[in-house]
Amino acid sequence: MAEHAEFIDGMLDPTESDLKKTAEATAKEFEKLVNECIYTAEEQILQSSLCATEEIRSFKTKATEGLLACRIKSIIPPLLADHVLREANHYLRLMKMKEYYGLR
Repeated sequence: MAEHAEFIDGMLDPTESDLKKTAEATAKEFEKLVNECIYTAEEQILQSSLCATEEIRSFKTKATEGLLACRIKSIIPPLLADHVLREANHYLRLMKMKEYYGLR
């Protein structure tokens, strides 16, 4: 998901500074989670990753809606925005399945 945030950041028009800041902060959050993985129990990482993924899904939803409504300047095709949104939803589904089945 960090790569997605960095990818989105790189494709946004430089004038979209608020969105770029959000994407950058999200990427840093995921990178921080990866670094903490060594020191943190798996359950805590899963919970943190779940929360962070829900946040980026919300960001991707707003971005996709903004692109479709022509409120955001970027070179991101709306279909690509929808694709990365679906990937976040898929990742959430996998994490919730793991949580439901108690897998580690």
